[in-house]
Amino acid sequence: MLEKLSHILFSTRLLLPELVFAGVFLLIVTIVAFSKKSHQRYNLYNTLTLSILITIGFVFYVFLSFLEQYFDSGVVLFHNLIYLDKLSIFFKIIITVSAIAVILHLWIIGYKVVGEFYAIFLALILGLFILSMTTHMLMLYVAIEMVSICSYILVVINKSKSNAEAGIKYLLTGATSSAVMLYGISLLYGMTGTLNFGSQEFATFLGQNPSWVANVAAFMTIGGLLFKLSAAPFHSWTPDVYEATPTPIVAFLSIAPKVGVIIVMIRFLSGLSIDFRLILSIVIIGSLLIGNLSALWQTNTKRMLGYSTIAHAGFMLVGLLALNEFGVQSAIFYVATYMFITLSAFLLVDLLALKTESYELASLKGLGQENILLGLSAVVIMIALVGFPPTVGFTGKLLIFTALWQSYQDSGNMLLLVVLIISLLNTAISVFYYLRIPFFMIFKDPMGSAKRYGLDLMKKLFLFVFIFLLVYLFIKPDLIMDMIEKL
Repeated sequence: MLEKLSHILFSTRLLLPELVFAGVFLLIVTIVAFSKKSHQRYNLYNTLTLSILITIGFVFYVFLSFLEQYFDSGVVLFHNLIYLDKLSIFFKIIITVSAIAVILHLWIIGYKVVGEFYAIFLALILGLFILSMTTHMLMLYVAIEMVSICSYILVVINKSKSNAEAGIKYLLTGATSSAVMLYGISLLYGMTGTLNFGSQEFATFLGQNPSWVANVAAFMTIGGLLFKLSAAPFHSWTPDVYEATPTPIVAFLSIAPKVGVIIVMIRFLSGLSIDFRLILSIVIIGSLLIGNLSALWQTNTKRMLGYSTIAHAGFMLVGLLALNEFGVQSAIFYVATYMFITLSAFLLVDLLALKTESYELASLKGLGQENILLGLSAVVIMIALVGFPPTVGFTGKLLIFTALWQSYQDSGNMLLLVVLIISLLNTAISVFYYLRIPFFMIFKDPMGSAKRYGLDLMKKLFLFVFIFLLVYLFIKPDLIMDMIEKL
């Protein structure tokens, strides 16, 4: 008993960042619950919570730097429920950076949100932290549900009709995927006798079952993960949610949950003793085709980026399909750099909407002529989404395609070559809808008389930081790759 208590205390001490987030969550909930006339205190909530988040982010970075000294091989916490290592720490850094960027996006653009938003936002981050550390199916399901429920609330926080419709679709798809996932977990538990998918027992006993049965159970289990990843066939909620939800929330949902999912997928796929490549290839091809072909017909920029996210979910999984160390590193690099790309894309459409008060593509006509910075930024961001140089989007796609090609050469599996060819073709297809944004901004005549469209210094600086990172990381990709290779 004393040994178990000592282990729990040791585990609790190493989860200090999560406990800090939980404490601040309770603090904000308490302030909101006992505040009167909360509708008059938007600025108080925004200022207070922004200060808290930036402080926590700074402390968290310091604490992570301290932790990195101790976990060369990882440490098991709470009796195999949680696994903390450098990989999970790296992914939590990505989540933290994206959270701080989204809060700054809210503040700079001037969104007014109530205190409850920040409480739910912190709970969402906490759920993602837990998700990034799990190798146990029980904790996996709890973390997925925590992330999902917080996401549902954030989507409908505006209480408008469009938000409600998108939220219902989001909830129904999420409930379905969770049910499928839970049933898959029960099947895997029945086959292996363990809920720890990172253990040797899981791989050994799973391999003793018929391959098709194990494949079906594994696919059902990752249903909840594919839902958060916006991958086919659990993608239908994405365009409606992206169109109706406030842009900063969408920006966070477009990257942070995917970060948590990718690390779980890495660990889950590495623990499988069956050939799962056929099902994974179908998911990848479906996501790429549905995302890119559907995006071609969109006239709303946020809805277009929603379909784009479905396609990028497929690209994220391409690196994992390679089933080698370089493929995993490429997938991690792709996710880490996609964070900067997608956050900058949603910031751009928000800055454009300040002028046009619309997210429709037709409203962008001539804005690049009225503001050169926005025009150039649109070019850089969109070619980064396509995967063209001189942006880090090119480096990310080059790495995952190289990893898949190497895996094909080593194994001779024609399925990998088919996925590679389809991925390259879909990259070419994406050119036609991504470049429509800078085309409308630069080459179309302005609507009405052209006049200078100005941005204040903070907006220009925030946008410039993203543009700088997209180009600089193309020149110096080793800044991220060196960290990834040490994980």
